[in-house]
Amino acid sequence: MRLVRFRGFRFFPAALAVLIAACGGSGGGSGEAPPRISLSATRISAEAGGGDASLGVSNGGGGTLSWTAAIPATVDWARISSGSNGTNSGTVQIEIDANSGAAREFNLTVTGNGTTPATVQVSQPEAPPAIDLKAARTELEGGGGSISLQVRNSGHGTLQWTASLPGDQDWAYIEKGGSGTDSGEIVVRYAVNGGEDRELQVMVTAAGASNSPQSLDFAQKWFAASTCTYPKAREEVFDRLEEVYYFNDEREQQGIYAGIFLDDFKTLDALLDEIRYKPETHDRGFTYWLTREESDMLFEAAAYIFGFRMRVIIDESEEPLYFEILDVYEGSPAGEAGLARGDKIRALNGKAVDGLTFEQIQLELGPNEEGYAVEIEAETLSGARRTYAMAKRLVEIPTVPDGHVAVFDTDKGKAGYLHFRTFFGDANERLLEEFAGFKSAGVRHLIVDLRYNGGGSVPIAHGLATLIGGPELFGNPMQTVLATTVHNRLLERRGWNETTYFGCDPYMAPALIAKCEAESALRDLENVVFITSQSSASSSELVITALQPHENVALVGERTYGKPVGQYGFDFCRTDPGNQFSGEGILWPASFATVNSEGFEEYYDGLPVTQGCEAADDLSHELGSPQEDRIAAALRFIETGSCAAPPSSRAASKAVEMQSVPSRGPATQFFGH
Repeated sequence: MRLVRFRGFRFFPAALAVLIAACGGSGGGSGEAPPRISLSATRISAEAGGGDASLGVSNGGGGTLSWTAAIPATVDWARISSGSNGTNSGTVQIEIDANSGAAREFNLTVTGNGTTPATVQVSQPEAPPAIDLKAARTELEGGGGSISLQVRNSGHGTLQWTASLPGDQDWAYIEKGGSGTDSGEIVVRYAVNGGEDRELQVMVTAAGASNSPQSLDFAQKWFAASTCTYPKAREEVFDRLEEVYYFNDEREQQGIYAGIFLDDFKTLDALLDEIRYKPETHDRGFTYWLTREESDMLFEAAAYIFGFRMRVIIDESEEPLYFEILDVYEGSPAGEAGLARGDKIRALNGKAVDGLTFEQIQLELGPNEEGYAVEIEAETLSGARRTYAMAKRLVEIPTVPDGHVAVFDTDKGKAGYLHFRTFFGDANERLLEEFAGFKSAGVRHLIVDLRYNGGGSVPIAHGLATLIGGPELFGNPMQTVLATTVHNRLLERRGWNETTYFGCDPYMAPALIAKCEAESALRDLENVVFITSQSSASSSELVITALQPHENVALVGERTYGKPVGQYGFDFCRTDPGNQFSGEGILWPASFATVNSEGFEEYYDGLPVTQGCEAADDLSHELGSPQEDRIAAALRFIETGSCAAPPSSRAASKAVEMQSVPSRGPATQFFGH
């Protein structure tokens, strides 16, 4: 049969005409044929979404046919809108509702004068799936957080759905529920808003759904909206920088201020990007802002991370090949998953690293937000391949790792070794404890491993320098200069410049000061060897430069990063105008430079290693092992005054360059990923 389509319905031509007896009909004489009902279709298939249908009725016989069309009284989802009766030819118009449930059908009956009734089957398939998307609120917290959306199938059948966010934003991600069947929950985590109000759209799509796609729009206000407006905070930050920024004496910097129109900057980050002085060589991200919560976490050595440090191996075109794990924090998601120093990461979330850019690697590693998950494919030192799944959570970084402290016997006496990760958290207590052990062991030489230490608290740096310098630098009547803090000319006239001396005062608490003076500070060290790399910065460099005029100091490994400036924290958007430390946000501008007792201050290109003491980071050995290349070089320096290894033991140099992934913020700079 040939199918005929009308207005969304399929009609099946009748195979046989329905004959109607002429008895009692209005036909002519006995020789005239009786009337009979002829229908244009025997079956009508309606669309699930409903609509209108037409059925043609005609007289297929002789005489006059009077007919009536009817739908069963029990059917409430369809009705005859016109043409319910007629003479000879006519059209029945049927109105059908959209289906919201299972498939259904009924028979429409046409009766005529003295004839057998004719029927047409009207069927409608089950309703398609439909997306119902809801959220309890559409306002996002300015300080960051998460929002839950509920997906439900309000139609029929099976709803296979996928959730997505716009591809041009990097401040939110789907933490849970990226896809699902019928009902499910989507959890979207989003970052703090450090600028103008912004919007986020969450979209759900499903093949075959009647209303796909569906979306919800969310609005997020400036994070400190309860205390101040973004324009007010932007002006406050700008004014503070014009006052305290270390580089303000530079003519070029004054030109930057003169050319700024504040309304052009939609976020504080964009404003700081414009203001930083010589960002390629001097202020390389040293000036930033944090919420109070973020600042507090930083000083507690805590962050939402996986718990590892890494470096990227690049090819001759400076494109990533893979990255290597340098350090894994005990008790972190990475540590619990089994990731280890020396592992080569070949893929992130199923994407080969050698096909990604540095920016794409950062995107795959994600923001430092709780719950952000990643799948890592790693190759161990033995060549075995493993896949690790882990999610970021709050990690408290061990400042001096267990097992990374040792005392080595050398031909020149005992050498103490300490791997020091960061100048934050419990560093003061751990340093006092470990140095007391060195003193008790009769250590005459010291190796301080700062290869991954990006800096931190200046008072902790002063305390470490004092422990190393010992009583001969602080226990005599003449105070010994540790460093001088210098500022721009405006702050210098206000008396901000300050000279710091070796001493235990940075430990502040009387019990800790006493422990520093009596038990922990080392006396008469013969050698102090610092293991450094391009990741050694800020407070690490402060300790080194402070000791260089007073101790036999050597550097082994790589040239340091080069950060001779430090930051003060300035509150903005205060909850209490009378309390300068009540701000919801804290600006950390490069505010001062540190100068050692010999006047050495400008080392933006880093501190060089001692001649002949360049050494690779040996990932085939754990930190603390005397066989690790840099530690072995430090021990040779202590024993011979030279880092040079015998020709037979020198490792072959790598044919590829090593490069750290650019930092995306203070947490990554200080603690890694």
